[in-house]
Amino acid sequence: MALIVSACGSSSSSTTASSGGSAQSGSAKPIKIGVSTEATGGSAEASVNIYQGVQIATDMINEKGGVKGRPIELVVRDTEENPTRGVSIIRDFSQKENVLAGIGGYFSTVMLAQTPVIKEEKLPFVVATSNVPESVTNGMPWTFGVRMNAEVTARYALKFMEKNLNASKVAILHESGGYGKGAVSAMTKALEEVGKKPVAVESFNLKDQDMTAQVTRARDAGADVIYLFGIGAPNGYVLKSMDKIGWKVPVIGETGMAALGVNEVGGALATGTFAIQTANFTSEQTREMSKQFLERFKSKFGHIPTTFSAAAQGFDGAMLIFKALESVDLTDDVKKDREALKDALENNAGPYSGVIRDWDKAFSKDNHDAIDINSYVMNMWKDGVIVKSDKQ
Repeated sequence: MALIVSACGSSSSSTTASSGGSAQSGSAKPIKIGVSTEATGGSAEASVNIYQGVQIATDMINEKGGVKGRPIELVVRDTEENPTRGVSIIRDFSQKENVLAGIGGYFSTVMLAQTPVIKEEKLPFVVATSNVPESVTNGMPWTFGVRMNAEVTARYALKFMEKNLNASKVAILHESGGYGKGAVSAMTKALEEVGKKPVAVESFNLKDQDMTAQVTRARDAGADVIYLFGIGAPNGYVLKSMDKIGWKVPVIGETGMAALGVNEVGGALATGTFAIQTANFTSEQTREMSKQFLERFKSKFGHIPTTFSAAAQGFDGAMLIFKALESVDLTDDVKKDREALKDALENNAGPYSGVIRDWDKAFSKDNHDAIDINSYVMNMWKDGVIVKSDKQ
């Protein structure tokens, strides 16, 4: 974590982080890519995985000589979970640093503030985790999602509940920011599609530690499954509150449910809870790129990714940028080159065999989301570790 905070720098710095490799010794002008992430704050543990995934992708490309002989240079910024700061970062990327593209977007409240500015600045930007549909749709044609779309996730979760848990009375418990509100909208829509409604919708703040009132109302409403969208520790406090009233039903979330804080707070109560992801790094890797990525990650950072989807999506998102760049004739007119890259992402981001899946074509002019329902892997907590569930 200290390494990442150092790379991100203070709010007034102009810190860049270039990856090593043969391309770094050359004199070719670097291609600058901005990374907007949360290196400090409650989301830092999971959000830093985006940067780490992007860093591994950058290392791999630079070791091969970069893109068309030009090294990739990362310009890394910490949003500090502050939407105003997040907007300033996008302006800085575009107007001061002259980055060619950006990637990031863990904390949805920040990402939603950044999206219209990305569109205004005409900056190609890959949203690596923010699941709120508007994180991409509000920035089109300049925003591209290599993230789990909340609407797709909700439909996946409903099918999983019915198939594996025999549960259909859904209570939505969510943090009060953009991430949680997006989950409420998406799950409500998914339930309406099958003629149902959530039996309860309860919110909490990310700093809350007692959700007894919320879980009691969900229990009394007859819920037989909890769709939980907090980020890390608050989810653990929900589990403790459920235990406090002696209530146990299946709990399903996604990236926020996979954060270490869930287990750190919930302890043994986390075992058996589910976390929807796009990868798993505690099981044997069957994809060649996944094997390479995991070995490099462990070698560079000393451990496996702590939030699987954030790392995988950061890596694949960066690789898709680099793949598209291969078809761009860069002119060093940054506005023209951004336009060309945006067009290349829509038409030439593929074929690519990634950590998550194979893409023949990741995006199109009308579809800027690369992740679909077939990209998901159901994970679960077991004895303090996230493992791949035997139920898929």
